[in-house]
Amino acid sequence: MKEIPIRSLLAALTPGRTLNLLKALAGGACGRISDRPLAWGAPYVLSVEPTNLCDLHCPHCETGAGTLSRPTGYLDMELYRTILELNHGHLLYLLLYDQGEPLLHPHFPEMVRLAKKQGLCVASSTNGQRLADYSYAREIAASGIDALIISADGLTQSTYELYRRGGSLEKVCSGLAALRAARRARGGRTPRLYLQFVVMRHNEHELPLLRAEAAKWGADQVLVKSPYLRSVEGAEEILPAEERYRRYRCIEGHWLRKEKAARPCPRLWYSSVIHWDGKVVPCCFDKDGSHLLGHASEPFKKLFHGEAYRQFRRRQYSAHAPQICQNCTDGLKIYPA
Repeated sequence: MKEIPIRSLLAALTPGRTLNLLKALAGGACGRISDRPLAWGAPYVLSVEPTNLCDLHCPHCETGAGTLSRPTGYLDMELYRTILELNHGHLLYLLLYDQGEPLLHPHFPEMVRLAKKQGLCVASSTNGQRLADYSYAREIAASGIDALIISADGLTQSTYELYRRGGSLEKVCSGLAALRAARRARGGRTPRLYLQFVVMRHNEHELPLLRAEAAKWGADQVLVKSPYLRSVEGAEEILPAEERYRRYRCIEGHWLRKEKAARPCPRLWYSSVIHWDGKVVPCCFDKDGSHLLGHASEPFKKLFHGEAYRQFRRRQYSAHAPQICQNCTDGLKIYPA
């Protein structure tokens, strides 16, 4: 929840959500201490995937590379309303993204408005291509969304398009400016605008200029991240030369994470992910939906304590953690720009 303004989180707290937050945290702590898959409460963070379709073709992204094995589609709005109705009492923070480009959903601004009516903190992440349309950017700003992460992995079009294939950096810059202007016109403080920059071999030389350029474009803050490897093929081409921005080290020809993931993974005690078709999976690293934990038509107060969830948590205590845990974002860092 690093990207949500503190005032937005505090505004979303209710007695019921506060109690659930404490229960979820206590359950996770007791589970780690006792080495048992205990869980109390329900998730207070939920990622909902509006769509797993995207308009760009980033080569190291499952969606962009076309390697996702599950069907593509858009989240049904009736199901989305059901999700909010069943879970708003314990939810604190809603992320409207997982795989794909969320702003491609035809009702994305409405999705934000419905969540804000329930008093939730709402954030999303986008490649920014749609935001170049000022009227659409103004609608996004007016929706009440608390934070928006805009990805721009390059400061010139020639650098940017090496990874963000099919994208326009000019549209990203125009979108940031439009959002900033719309926010100013409304006299509000949200959405807080983050420019996300994944450091790769071809763009790391631009880091010294990043903060100044981002501010010029209208971003409030910069998020500098290390790259995730979808596969080891081409690792040397994408991984930055500077060691501190690498999540991996090469040992005898194998790329291995520098840091071990937390075991058990704390996310299983406070968050969950819903794919566009309503299938519930443990986290954003289950990109193909291999670990089905239920369906979003059921309340998470039930799902979170169901047998599928209990079994998945038990595996965290075993020597055979799920494959999706082998490359998870516990090893991904956010660096000061």
